Amino acid sequence: MAVFAVLIAYLLINVSPITVADSHLEHEGHAVFITGELKNTSNRPSTIQLEVHYFDPSGRAIGENQINVPAIAAGAVREFRTPAIPLENVANFSLHLNHGRNPYGN
Repeated sequence: MAVFAVLIAYLLINVSPITVADSHLEHEGHAVFITGELKNTSNRPSTIQLEVHYFDPSGRAIGENQINVPAIAAGAVREFRTPAIPLENVANFSLHLNHGRNPYGN
């Protein structure tokens, strides 16, 4: 039982080794993009796919894009910038860090 508890604790600690340290909505003409920093909190390099969802003032989804972030060294911080996409009336955004498929295929 103790081994199981240690395994669960280890898996929970290593679930999300990449965190968003900072992010900002930027405008470039009639286009928007996100800039920020990602931090690798693990003790080994890690890659990630960053998904961005854009919302209008009423909260409706109006666009999305994604980038593949190259390996971030253990403990390092990496700046990112998503591609600019032509969207108007963007009021908010959300970020999703996709670490790849889990053992269950989702």
